Amino acid sequence: MQENVPTSLQGLDAQLIHALQIAPRASWQTIAPVLGIDPVTAARRWSRLERAGLAWVTAYPGARRLDRMCVAFVEIDCVAGSVETVTRTLVGLPQVATVEQMAGGRDLVITVFVPGLAALSELLLRRIAELPGVTATRASIGTRVYGEGSRWRLRALDARQREALRTTEAPGSAAGPLDAQDRALITEMSRDGRGSAVDLGRAVGLSAPTVRRRLGRLLADRDIALRCEVARELTEWPISATLWASVPATHLAETARVLLGLPEVRLCAAVTGRQNLLFTLWLQSVQDVQRLEIQLGERLPHLQLHDRAIVLKQYKLMGRALDDRGRALDVVPVDPWAG
Repeated sequence: MQENVPTSLQGLDAQLIHALQIAPRASWQTIAPVLGIDPVTAARRWSRLERAGLAWVTAYPGARRLDRMCVAFVEIDCVAGSVETVTRTLVGLPQVATVEQMAGGRDLVITVFVPGLAALSELLLRRIAELPGVTATRASIGTRVYGEGSRWRLRALDARQREALRTTEAPGSAAGPLDAQDRALITEMSRDGRGSAVDLGRAVGLSAPTVRRRLGRLLADRDIALRCEVARELTEWPISATLWASVPATHLAETARVLLGLPEVRLCAAVTGRQNLLFTLWLQSVQDVQRLEIQLGERLPHLQLHDRAIVLKQYKLMGRALDDRGRALDVVPVDPWAG
C-alpha cells in the first residue's frame, strides 16, 4: 500500500517542521506539548515526512567555523547538453554543499566549503575545471556570511509556541582548531542531524557521553550549524533566485541586516569580485523578483543590483541530493576536509 504523502505543507506538518527549525535536536517530549499532540504522534509524523524526503535535519560547519575556512560561490559554464553529466559529478563531491542550475548568465552555481584557498584552487583546477563539458568557472569567495538557511523559518507557530521552544545558548569558548573527531562528528551529523548520541558515537568511534559533550561544545562555539530543511515545493515559496549586488563597504553590515529582516531572504554573504554582495531568495512567483527589487531600491538606496538569476532546478541542498521536485533522494555528507 502506497504511503499517503502530502503535496503541500499544512497544519501540524508545517508546525512540526517550524518547531524543528527552532530546536532541531529537541526531544519529542519537548516538542509535542508545544504542538498539542503526544510524543508518539510527533515522532510518527516526522518519520513520514523524512522517509518521503519532504523534510530533514542536516548539519554543516557553523558561523564561527565558516569565518575560519573558505566559502566560495562558483559559477560554472557548460557545453550545451552536458549540464546533467557535470551535475552528477558535482553532487557527489563532499566539499560541494549545494548545486543549482540557473537561468541566464551561467549554467550552474555551486556553494563550496573547503579549509582554505589552496584547497579551493585544487578543487577548481583538478576536480571541476577538468570535467568533460565544463568550459569555465568563476569563483566569488565569501568574506563574511551574514546569514544562511539555518535562520530561515516557516511561519506556522505563534509567538507563544516559538518562545516555548527557544533555549538559552551556552557561552562559547575561545576559538580553537577542530580535531579529527570534531570534524568526523560534524560530517556524520550531516547524514542525520537528529541522530542519537549512541548512533553518532558508533559511527565516529566515541562513547555516547563524549558525543553529547563534544556536540554541546560545538553548538555553543558555533562550530556546527543544524538546519531543518524542507522540500521547497511544499512551501508557499516555490521559486528560488540569487542576486548579485554592490554596496559601499561602509554600508555592508547595515545592508545585510536589512536584507536578513526580509522573510524571503535565505542567504546573505559579502563576496569578492565585481559585486561584493550575494543573496538568495525564496519567492512565491517569478514576478516577485521585480517586486522585491523595487522594495529594495526604496529601502536600501546604497544597494546597486547588477545581476539576478532564477533557479531552474536544485540538484543538491546542503548535503542532500534532490529529485526533480526538490525532495531528498540521498545523502552526500558535507565534508570540507575530504581529500
